[in-house]
Amino acid sequence: MSLPSRRRFLRTSAGLAAGAWLSGCGGQPSGAGPFAGQELRVFCYAGGHEVAMREVFVPAFEAATGARVSLFPGWWDGIPKLKAAPPDQPPFDLMISDATQGFPAAREGLFAQLSLDNIPNHKTLTPAAIDHWVFKERYGITYPDSVMTLAFHKGRVPDPPRRWADLLRPDIAGKIGLYNAYYMSLFTFACIRADADGKPGTAHDLLRTDLDGVLRFARENRRPVKLWWPTSTDMILALANGDCAAGNMHSPEYLQALREKSDLGASVPDRDRAFVQVFWAVPAGTHRKDLAEKAIDAIFSEEMQLGFARKGSATAVPAVAARMAVEDPFWKQLYPHTPEQFAGLRYYPYDLYAEHSSHIADTWDRTVLRDG
Repeated sequence: MSLPSRRRFLRTSAGLAAGAWLSGCGGQPSGAGPFAGQELRVFCYAGGHEVAMREVFVPAFEAATGARVSLFPGWWDGIPKLKAAPPDQPPFDLMISDATQGFPAAREGLFAQLSLDNIPNHKTLTPAAIDHWVFKERYGITYPDSVMTLAFHKGRVPDPPRRWADLLRPDIAGKIGLYNAYYMSLFTFACIRADADGKPGTAHDLLRTDLDGVLRFARENRRPVKLWWPTSTDMILALANGDCAAGNMHSPEYLQALREKSDLGASVPDRDRAFVQVFWAVPAGTHRKDLAEKAIDAIFSEEMQLGFARKGSATAVPAVAARMAVEDPFWKQLYPHTPEQFAGLRYYPYDLYAEHSSHIADTWDRTVLRDG
């Protein structure tokens, strides 16, 4: 009998982790439980996040509560759908959002204030993850998600890139893939320029002091970019089929690819490390706030965080991160797992982006994504 594949092992392990949370909460027979007959409508991100939610969260939560979970995957459409709905009829009871859309939505009153007593697992999170007004004002539980990753194909880049300035190398020119959204790739260009100037670790400051200079740098160095990828799947396929040799990537989906494709490589330079900042929130007006808060508590349990991490996600629960660093060298390579790394946790410069959003978006679309 052959040994089970690593992929099957990870899937099984994730299920066992979720099962541990289930048994800790008291498993219920089908159709039973304190929330039997209720439906929890959850907006999640399409792709890897949806897969993790469907395989790790849904079965365990349904079994523990008796509720039925309906996932609504999407990207930028979640907040517009929430805004378009009547205040007392939100389309979701629970949703994930990010800094670019979710922070303004919280200020507009689109999210209910959480009852943290119903979410005791927020206490397991590293303080750096929830040191934010969204959490402090109880509009959501914030945490780091994808980290900006330097991805490459080992066979097409004999000298693996390890620094962001390596994307300026002539042997990679014309074979670079970058995400088409500026929140990530404008920061990539800032990292490249800071590193090329001999000042790695200063990309955040560079954007704040010379935003237009970084935008010009992006325009001047757009021609070596062959692919402005719209989804992680597009970039992984481009690396696999030879269309691209290197570029930036979201970490969760790429971590799965690293586990399955030995010819792919990755690096996350210690300096200028930047994460997507996301949070779970409960739309104002939902009639299932208690159920939604129970779901958030389940998501941040150590057992479910372990399941999500095994699917490629970061975790802000130090105990889980330490375990993953021992268990999976690929995961350890990308994500913070020590007190020092958590203390230095940094996100994309969302405050700067919000202040100059129209200018950045217009310049990015006209002069970087296009030769305008």
